[in-house]
This record gives sequence, C-alpha cells and structure tokens, in this order.
Amino acid sequence: MLLGFHLFIYYLCLYLLDTARSTDGITLTVFPSNDVVVNQRVTLLCELDSDTNPPFIAIFYIQQTHSTLCVLEPSNGVCKNTTDPCRTLYNASCPSNSRYSIQVNVPQNWNNVSVVCQTFFDQSNRVVFFVRVPVTSVTLTPTPITVTAGQQMSLTCTTSASYPQANITWYMSSMDITNDATLMSNDGEGLTRTISLLQSRVVKEDNRRRVYCIASNTPNMTVTSNIQSLNVLYKPEVISNTSSLYRVIEGETATLICTMTDANPQTDITWRWFRANSPNIVLHNGSTYLIPGMQRGNSGTYNCTASNVVGMSEAATVNVNVQYKPEVEFTQSNPYRVREGETATLMCTVTAANPNAGITWRWIKTVSPNTVLQNGPNYTIPNIQRRRSGSYRCTASNTVGTSEGASINVDVMYKPEVRSSPSSPYKVREGQTAALMCKLSSANPNTGITWRWFKSFNPNTVLYNGPNYTIPNIQRERSGSYSCTATNTVGISNAATIEVDVQYKPSIKKFDLIVVNETERVMLTKEISSNPLANVSWYDGQQLLKSEIAVNTTSFIIEKTRCTDTKNFTITASNAFQTNVTSFAELIVNCRPIPDVKNITLWVDEDIIFAFSTKIIAFPEPRYALLFENGLQPNGIRDSMTMNTVNKFTLYFYKTAVKQTDYGTYNLHINNMFGETTVYINLLPPRKPNKPVIIKVSCKVRNAQIQWASSFNGGAIQTFIALATNGYETVSRSESVCDKGKSQIHFTQLQNLQPSTKFAFYIVAQNEHGNSSSEISECKTLDDETSNQISMIAGSTLGSLGLVALILVTMFLMQKHYRCIIKLEKRTRGKETSKTEKASHYTTITEQENTERNLYDELTQTRDQYESVLMKDRGGDDAKTYEQLHKTENIDKQLPVDAEKIENQVTGCITHSHEQSMLGTTSEYSNTSFTE
Repeated sequence: MLLGFHLFIYYLCLYLLDTARSTDGITLTVFPSNDVVVNQRVTLLCELDSDTNPPFIAIFYIQQTHSTLCVLEPSNGVCKNTTDPCRTLYNASCPSNSRYSIQVNVPQNWNNVSVVCQTFFDQSNRVVFFVRVPVTSVTLTPTPITVTAGQQMSLTCTTSASYPQANITWYMSSMDITNDATLMSNDGEGLTRTISLLQSRVVKEDNRRRVYCIASNTPNMTVTSNIQSLNVLYKPEVISNTSSLYRVIEGETATLICTMTDANPQTDITWRWFRANSPNIVLHNGSTYLIPGMQRGNSGTYNCTASNVVGMSEAATVNVNVQYKPEVEFTQSNPYRVREGETATLMCTVTAANPNAGITWRWIKTVSPNTVLQNGPNYTIPNIQRRRSGSYRCTASNTVGTSEGASINVDVMYKPEVRSSPSSPYKVREGQTAALMCKLSSANPNTGITWRWFKSFNPNTVLYNGPNYTIPNIQRERSGSYSCTATNTVGISNAATIEVDVQYKPSIKKFDLIVVNETERVMLTKEISSNPLANVSWYDGQQLLKSEIAVNTTSFIIEKTRCTDTKNFTITASNAFQTNVTSFAELIVNCRPIPDVKNITLWVDEDIIFAFSTKIIAFPEPRYALLFENGLQPNGIRDSMTMNTVNKFTLYFYKTAVKQTDYGTYNLHINNMFGETTVYINLLPPRKPNKPVIIKVSCKVRNAQIQWASSFNGGAIQTFIALATNGYETVSRSESVCDKGKSQIHFTQLQNLQPSTKFAFYIVAQNEHGNSSSEISECKTLDDETSNQISMIAGSTLGSLGLVALILVTMFLMQKHYRCIIKLEKRTRGKETSKTEKASHYTTITEQENTERNLYDELTQTRDQYESVLMKDRGGDDAKTYEQLHKTENIDKQLPVDAEKIENQVTGCITHSHEQSMLGTTSEYSNTSFTE
C-alpha cells in the first residue's frame, strides 16, 4: 500500500516537471564546476528557501531527455523511500528539508545537456554541462625524416579523437615553428581528430635537430608526440690548410693541402685540383697536391673541390708565389767623376726579383768590405771629399737571398769648404752686438782664399770681406739670413749660412671703438709686434674666450652680434721678454628692446596694492608706454625706468589699490630707433582651484595608494584630501596634502580598507575661494587569505545613488573644514601684521647665462666698460609668475623676490627659516605660481 502511494507521488512529480515554473525560491549548484572532463564526478546541490511549502520532495531532472535522475524525500537528515540507484550510484543525501544532493559521474553524452532541480511547485535554474574529452595521443609521421638542404619537408601530427578540437604546437629543438603549419580536423560521433601539416624549408644547420609536436584541448593537460631527429643532406665544404698566399722558393717542392670541414654524407668523397685559368684540366685527384722543382713560371692560382652525392663544394683557392733572389746592375758610366763639394749619387737598379718589395741594400767600399756605407738603392754623398775616391760595390737582398755584387769607380775633384759660427739660428737681443764667424774646413789649393759676407736674399751686395763679421747695436730690422763663401782656383765654396734672430718684447696696436647693428657679423682684430711671436688671449671680464699661440695678428669673430655683446674685450700678449701686455677692444651693439619675459600674469584681490617690474636690454635707450588692450591709458599706475648699464634698464609699475575696472589685459609697448616689442600683462582676480586629475590608484589588501596631478590653484594656496567610499559611506580619508605646484605629481595612502572590496576614490582640491573634486576612480582591494568573511552584493542602482549622495555630503563637510583652517590661518597671520597692510606684487627675473659671452666689464669713470647682462633667449615666449607680498615698506625701494623661495610659500609647502627671514616676518603670499 505504501509503495503504491510513492509510485503515485513519483508520477505526479513527472507531470509537475513539465508544468513547474522557474523561481528564485530554489537553486541548483554544481561542484566543483559544470565545465568537466568526461567521467569526472560532480556534486549536484539543490537548495530550497526556508519558506518552501510541503511536501518536501526534490527531483533531479534532465530536460533534453525528460529523464529523472533521482527523487529525494528527507526524513530526519536521511533520504527515505529512495531507490537503490540514488543511494548506491548517486550517493544521495538529504541533510535537511532545504538541502538535497547527488553525486554523478558525467558521461560524454551530457555535453550541452541541461539539468534542473524540481519540487511540486517550483523549478530551479538550469545547469548546462560542458564535457571535455581530452587528447590521449598525438602521432608524428613520417619516420625517419631525411631531406636535402634547401628543400621543403612535409610532416604531419594527428591527435586521438577528442572534444573540443585540440591545439597543436610544433617545435624544432626548443624553437616554436607552428607558424609554418596548417590545421585541419576530422569530426565523427561528436569527437574530433585534429591534423596539423607542417611544411618548412630546411637548411644545413637544421641537421640533427629534434622535431616534435604537442597537442592539448584541456587546460594543464598536454600530450607530446614521438620525437624525430632531422637528417639534412648537404654538399661538402672545403678549406685550404695552406695559406691563401703560398710562398715557395724556386727549385723547392710545393705542398698544397685541401681539407673537408663538413659534409653529409661524408662518404664517397671525390677531389679535383686545377689551375684557376684552366678549370677543365684536372691536375690531381686527392686532397694533397705535391709539385716538385718549382719554377717561377709555376706561380698562379690553384683551386680544389670535393663532391658527394648531394653535389660539389665551393672551390678553395691557393695563390702560389714562386720566389727568387734579386739581380742588379749600375745605370751610370764607369768611372763616375764628381767635383768636391758637389753631391755624388750612385744608383744601383734591380732588374729582376721576387719578392720585389722589402728589398734591402748594401753599399761598401771595395777596400773595406765589412763596413756598410748605405742601405738603399741610391748612395748619395753630399759635399763629397777627395778621400771618398775609390771603388764602390752594391748588393740587393730579399727574403730568398742576396744578389751578385755590381761595382763602380768614383773620381773626386774639390773646391774650398767653409762653416759658420755660432750655430744657426743665432739669437741676439735688440741693442746687443752680433758676432758672425766663417771658418775654412778644407780646400785644394788652400792659399789665396778670398772671403765674402752678404745677406742671403741679396747675394750681389757684399757686406764684408773677411772671415769674421761684427754688427754693433743690432736692431730688429737686421734680422735675417747671412752667408759667407771662400774661393780658390777651383771655384767658390758652398755658402755657409747663419740665421740671425733679433728678439724683442710685444707691443699691441691701438684699437678704435666699433659700433655695429644687432645680428651683424663683426671681427675684432689686433696687430701684435713681437719676437719671439707672442701668445695672445681674449677675455670677457674674467672669462677666457680664446687663446692663440705664437701669432702676430689676432682676431675674435662674433658671427651674429646680440645686445649682450656690448662690452670691453681684454687682449693680453706675452713672450719670453715680457708677459701680459694688455689692450682693450670696445664694442657697442645697436639693438631693439628685448624684455626678460613676454607674458606676465598677476592674481590680485580688489583694493590690494600691486606692483611689478621687468628688465629690458636695448641700445640706445628705449621709450615705453603701458596701455589697456583697447589702447586706452590706465589711471593711477605710476612708472619709472632705471638705467643699470649702458644697455640694461629696469621698468617699474605701481598702483595703490586695484579696482574692478583694472582687471584685464595690458600691453606694455617698448621701442627705440631699431625696433619695438610688447609685453602682455594679465591682471586677474583669484578663484577656486581647477579639478585635480587622478593618475593611478593601486589597491593592496587593506590600503590603497593614490597618485594624482595638481591643476591650476586659482591664484591662492590649495591643499588636497583623498577619500575612499564603498557606495554608502566614506570609509577612509587622508591627511591634508600640500600643493607642490601645477601639474606636479602627488602621492598619499588610505588605510583601514576591507579586503576584496570595491571602493571609489577621489581627490578634493581646496583654497580660500572654494573647492573642486576630481573624477571618481574605482579599485578593488586584494583578497585576504586569513579572512573567511563573505561579502554581500548590493544592488548597483542603490550603490550609485548612495555614492553620489556621499560625495555631495563629503564636499560640504570638507568646505566647512577648509573654511575653519583658512580662518585659523588668517587669525594667526593677523597677530603678526596689521589688517590695513596691503600686498605688493613683484616679479622675479630668472636670468640665464650666455655660455659663450656671459661676463661684462663694470661701468667705471675711467674706462668705457659695461656691466654684464644675463638674459633669456630672445626667441622664447616665456610666461612669468608674480607673487602677492603683504608689506608696509616702500614698494619702489624693494628688490624682486627670489622666485624659487616664493614657490614654496604659494603652493602650501613649508618654507625654511632662512627663506622666511629674507622675505620678512609679516609676508603673506597668495598662490600665483600657475598661469592658464
């Protein structure tokens, strides 16, 4: 009776399976996953809501086949009235009225099959299975693999039947060569055989490399094919063991050797030796070729080759050079006659030799065969004497041997020979006495000698007839070459010459003032009279511009003059008799006005004092006018101009109180006869800062690092705070971060964040005029391995609304917070300075040195020297930043403030005590370091 009741319940469930609807009250879950390998065992867990109406019966059901796996009914933690397959095959479990499970070995035919869990009234979600059939084998064919170098090999890898289709990767040794393969498939009975065809051209270097393939269609599961070694056939490669230039002495045996360095196969090798100019005539078949009794006619190029079944090697070449000793002869008549005092030149010529390079010569006198006179083909005897008469012999040698000697007889006739004293050059100081002496060395005959002294460039004017010539109180114009001769009956001797060098201290010719127009080329030149020649240096103040060694004319060229070249250049000359003889070269450059900056931006509150200055370089003195952009002249702005040097000026502008009508753009027009320029001044009121830009957010487990770039600060000090929200509330906020300057990168960290949680981050910028927020950037913290909490997922719509509301509330609270901070700062400053004090605005001129001409002479009453001007590049369009300075001192007397020290004040960073003391203890700055 009871069994009949349960059968009724079973068939009723089958009916309800088709009529039940899917609800949120029942959930079916697969463990570990519905993506499985065939026959993998999984657990199907069916969970009912706690408010599910009885009867409590769970049915596991396959939708495609309308088949039931199990019907489970709980009873005190176990399944009652359950069929044997549910207990033994599926290991059914009913721990409660709301939890049911079975364990199933997933078959292959479950691929893309949907399983649901069903009660009398509700149906769970569908679970669709994806069943993988792994690759079990992959086969590489053909085997073995033999291919000729340069040809294409074709290999195939085929997998076992699997699902899904496998990926096949080809390897040659460790190199991936899959790009040369094509993939195909063969489907049947729901499985796929994957076939990969590899076609690749092989080279000699591929010989013995291992080829195989790896197949996989399941993560972390791969199958490797059989591994084959390539057998690549290629023709021989040969080299000559003999030097490419093979030298052999005439009459000896030549041994030419050819060696095979590589080949596959290395068996059945055939050899050929032949002359390069007769390739069809085989001289020898073998790797070694012997040529006995070499003659010079056997010289030439020899080639050898080796062949195997693949082909013939490239030829190895040997150049054979048969060498022999020289053959020599004289080209002059014998005997060889020469007058004493003249030059005797004996010439020995090689008629044949190999090698003909590197010939060494040997000249001897026949009576002294062991004394070598000369090593060279020509033996020159200058100013030959009669004792040199006799028989001379020459020989020539190369690496093979020495020639037979060739002989010639020399007959010498001679005239007098003289020498001068002292040695040349003869240096004498101006005003002293010069003593020149001429001495007879030898003569035949040596009686009746007549003497002549003369200037070498004027031999027809005799200065003195005698061996010794004296010049008292010698002057510089007497410098030059002096010669003396002696004459006998044979002839006049060769002149003995002495160079007389009259030396004196340097002197520099005066240089007139030079005036040029800007961009013109100018050459400053000085003439120096000095012996020895003077070493000259050009200076710009203390800076060395140019040095020259031993010159009598010096110049310094400026290819394109600029305003900054107006100055005195110093020239010094030194030699052994006096050092640092000094002169000056004065230069003035006419030029149009050049300001230190082209754009000036000021942020000033209404009714506050402002003042600024700018520096100008020009010559002659410029005129100027400050006008509104529409050409009207402003009211109440005082101005003055100071001349610092001959071409450097400072313009000052000042007004006691800024009005609303004063805001706008001004044009400062500056001109002289050589041109004009305009400086643009923007006077602006301060405002709230621009939005900062988040660059990067890096989340850790319980903290996050935020990196952002600052924007324009609105003309006042700005600070930053970083915030993190989770969609409902602010969970972390940073300390206040000071501003480093516009577009600078800032960092901070937010602590105490929950792990594995998504947060929204943003940056708020604040100054005394308001605040602005960055765009929101989201980041999820990392998982904490020690945490077992399960995060709850909230609705996206509610989270977005909560996040927007949270941002608005936070910005409101921060505005109040910043107002408190600003109020506190203002009260603190009020203790140090009077409320009636106004701010002064000063410019800072950053002057860049000219690396070539950056020093100027100081302007003095006794000499036209000019102070240096340090300027920025005239081609630039630099913007200049001004700071707001609250001081009660006379603004016209104040100097420009150091821009770098002000930058620390206006960006909210801490200023060091020595910087504060320089700026004044009552100074208060607004942020004016950025321009838009």
